[in-house]
Amino acid sequence: MQHFSNEFCKIDFYNQFVILVINENVNFTLDKASVIREKLREHYQTRDFLMISYRKFNHNVSEEVYKQGQLPNMKGLAVVSDKKEERDKALIEQQLYGRSFVFFTCIDEAISWAEGYFN
Repeated sequence: MQHFSNEFCKIDFYNQFVILVINENVNFTLDKASVIREKLREHYQTRDFLMISYRKFNHNVSEEVYKQGQLPNMKGLAVVSDKKEERDKALIEQQLYGRSFVFFTCIDEAISWAEGYFN
């Protein structure tokens, strides 16, 4: 596993999925998404992968990230949180994302989903 972190996030790269944690109270904009996209391009190149957004902390996600910030080889997104408000936000975000989108309350369930997705 490879790891990347900066002032607004941390990313753990696995073979076919990535776990992304956005730091507390970050306004996750298209500019920040571009930094992450570049790291994803470097790691996965053209290989298909999934993203697990592990929402440990409260943060806002700009709609522009969904409208303009998607890589073609990112085949699905899992949002993980045990907070009701995060689930409510995820339901809105799901409408903006045109691929596989799932919600889990436990990170282990999301990892199991990701590990079995391409099999």
